[in-house]
Order: sequence, then structure tokens, then C-alpha cells
Amino acid sequence: MAARLPRGLLVAAALVIVLIAGCGSLAPERFGALNPRLGELLLVGFDGTTLHDNAHLESLLCETRVAGVILFARNIVDAEQTARLTREISARARACTGRALLVADLVQTELEARRIGGMLREAGINWNLAPVVDVGYNPANPVIVGVGRSFGANPQIVAAQARAYITGMHAAGVLTALKHFPGHGSSIDDSHAGFVDVTETARPDVELVPYRLLLAEGLVDVVMTAHVFNRHLDPWVPATLSRSTIDGMLRGELGWRGVVVSDDMRMGAIERHYGVGDAAVRTLRSGSAVAASAI
Repeated sequence: MAARLPRGLLVAAALVIVLIAGCGSLAPERFGALNPRLGELLLVGFDGTTLHDNAHLESLLCETRVAGVILFARNIVDAEQTARLTREISARARACTGRALLVADLVQTELEARRIGGMLREAGINWNLAPVVDVGYNPANPVIVGVGRSFGANPQIVAAQARAYITGMHAAGVLTALKHFPGHGSSIDDSHAGFVDVTETARPDVELVPYRLLLAEGLVDVVMTAHVFNRHLDPWVPATLSRSTIDGMLRGELGWRGVVVSDDMRMGAIERHYGVGDAAVRTLRSGSAVAASAI
């Protein structure tokens, strides 16, 4: 169905397919005016817990004719209400479009983050060094993909899941940190063990997407750096020690003005090659505010 749309519209729609779920400034109901089938490419969030008297949801289902909806915590009261809501919107969408509605669920991520955040607060912890927003597109990656630390290979989905996680943590009163900048999901080595070179595997056009989206939405508390070397960004040192990567790319290009923290300075990629003391100084000079060490 979507393949019949003009290429330009396909590209535009692909960029907003998940973004609309978390960005109130976008107006998906307007996409129908651009192309009557553009709604088939959209997966959207909405306000409210029922279809009744919900004009905006009605418009998304029957005028924009979206492909699917995402449920967030704001849409959930209890199991009975959730089941009723999904039955109602699925039936209404089929009546309007003649096709089944996709119903996605980021609620579990947000609610689990709230639960974990509550436990942290009870333990006196107010900063969680998560979520991982590394895009896991390299199946051979041993430290992110291989141990299930990535939300997936699609940067839009990674951003959406991270958004839900951060929202849950914030609801519990806990700060977060996006990691590992500028991306560890492409590596074939583990920076805990030693030097990691991602020069030939890194894809900034993919790996920076979650950072661009979440920074633009004002959801970021802190950014944590990765101990990965990419000679295209810095021919001398890994990202954690690199002024061109942190001060140049993260602060300059992406516009982040907040706190930057390094990954653990005792990891093999740093300690075995630079020494903790010298590396800590280099990290602070590169633009980081905090050099972390699990001493």
C-alpha cells in the first residue's frame, strides 16, 4: 500500500511514523490534506482513555486514517478499560477504513520505569544512568546487541522506547542519562575489555537520531559518552577523551548545553591505554562535566 506513494512522501512519513506519538507540536490530522493515503504510514499517540466524546481520536481514525495507535500511561486506567478502549478504536477504524488497526504499547516501558524509579527513590537514589539509546543494528555487537541492551535496530523505535522510559523515571522523581554517545551499537568489540574502533562500522546518520529527537523535545537530563574510537570524528582518541566529539559534535552540532558524563574510566578501553588519571583530565578538557570511575 505505502509503496505506491511518491518517494518524497514516503521519506517524510517515515520520519514521523513514531515521532508523532510523543510530540504534541505535530498535527497528524493534517497529513490527509497532503495525500489521502499518507495516514497509512502513521503510528500515533493520543490523549484520553475512551473513544467517547474524543473528537481528536475520531479524526485520527476516520479522517487521517492512521495505520495504528500507541498506548501510553495517559491512556490506561485498568485492564478492563484498556480492553474496552482497544475494542472500540479497532472497530471504529475498521468501519472507517476497512482495514485492521495496529495497536502498539509503550505503556509497559513507562510503567516499568516508574516501578524501578520508585524503588530507586526509596533506596535514596535519584539518578539512573540509563536508558541505553545505542541503535542495535549490528547483530555481531557483543556488548549492546548480544546482551539485549538495545531497544532495537530502528532508531525511531529506540527513541520512542527511551522517551517512555525517561517519562516513567521522571514521574518517579529520578534523573536519567542517555548513553553511549555517539553510539556503541555498531562495534564488534567490548569497550569493557579493551580498545574499540568503530571507524568502519559507525553510522552517525542512524546512531545520532535518538539524541537529535530527545534533545529537541527537552527530555534529556545527562548524556554519557562511549569509549569508542572513530577516526572520522577524532584521529587520536576515543569519544570520551575527544574535544571534537563532545565539545564539537554533541555541544556544537547537536546543541546540548547540559551535563556530560563519561562511561566508567576503569574500563579496559581507557585504563589500559591512557591511565585513569590522565584520561580523567582529558575527559574534562574535552567538554565533559563529570569523569566517572568505579573505584
